[in-house]
Amino acid sequence: MINGARKPVILADVEVHRFGLQDQVLKLVQKTNIPVAATVMGKSVIGEQHPFYLGIYEGAMGREDVRQYVESSDCLIMLGAFMTDINLGVYTARLDPARSISATSEKLSIRYHTYEEVRFKDFMRGLLGLNFKRRSLGKIPHPKPINGFQARNGEAKLSIKRLFERLNAFLTVNTVVVADVGDCLFGATDLFIRHRTEFLGPAYYASMGFAVPACVGAQMANPKLRPLVLVGDGAFQMTGMELATVARYKLNPIVVVLNNNGYGTERHIQNGPYNDVWPWHYSRVPEVLGAGRGFVVETEAELDQALKEAQAWTESFCLVDVRLPMMDRSPALDRLAARLAKRI
Repeated sequence: MINGARKPVILADVEVHRFGLQDQVLKLVQKTNIPVAATVMGKSVIGEQHPFYLGIYEGAMGREDVRQYVESSDCLIMLGAFMTDINLGVYTARLDPARSISATSEKLSIRYHTYEEVRFKDFMRGLLGLNFKRRSLGKIPHPKPINGFQARNGEAKLSIKRLFERLNAFLTVNTVVVADVGDCLFGATDLFIRHRTEFLGPAYYASMGFAVPACVGAQMANPKLRPLVLVGDGAFQMTGMELATVARYKLNPIVVVLNNNGYGTERHIQNGPYNDVWPWHYSRVPEVLGAGRGFVVETEAELDQALKEAQAWTESFCLVDVRLPMMDRSPALDRLAARLAKRI
């Protein structure tokens, strides 16, 4: 099936991370010259600078060139992929089972046939042992390269789009991104992650309040990486005081609170500004804990300065309260809204 395909594509997801199969996927890609995309849950399964990497596939929420390339494949090889609402771009994905091979820890499906009790690791080992023809790569989409960010002078108010553009320029090889649910996660899919397994997000259960506690585990597991935590104000109010644990163990994440006074994604879905949260003085949390530094950001220039100071301050955590318009949204949510409007 793979050798007979005109345009095969690999779609790698979270179980490639969980079972430590990144090297095997890379070997398969290099052996066959088949390009690879990742789901939201599988983001950073390989470094995004890899010449065979297409980008994130997430239905209408992803880039249009990636969506078209993946959905037009006549042989989609889904490795460790779960067909969840977030992975499917809120059910805007168009993946044909008749042209798909899907292997997870739960089952193996080839077209409409299901094979039980085939271990995912064994299937990957079997794939690598097959005699694949090596094909020419051709022209494929790639993630947009990182451009330098120039903050607009004066009182230019910050938008979510410009926030993520600045964060993209802020990332280094020593950064692990930890994104909470909502527009934090949707916007973060466009960030350029240089090395594998340097992006964490709760796209499977979409459980709010993930990011701040998760950064504790991420930095303690790999102290060489400094977490950049992206969390909405609603999610921060659920679990943000885990910064007490951050302070206790002398960790130093940079926590960016996307503060739009409420649950932004729900506002767009339910078309109402009533999903509000009680406004905290987030930048003063370090005063309560007796550790860390806090910043209030409303303009592009203030964001630029806050990130420069946070990068230099490594003794403890930094909390950046980014105040955004209530109805602003990321490019990913814009793409989804445009596709849903066409369906209506």
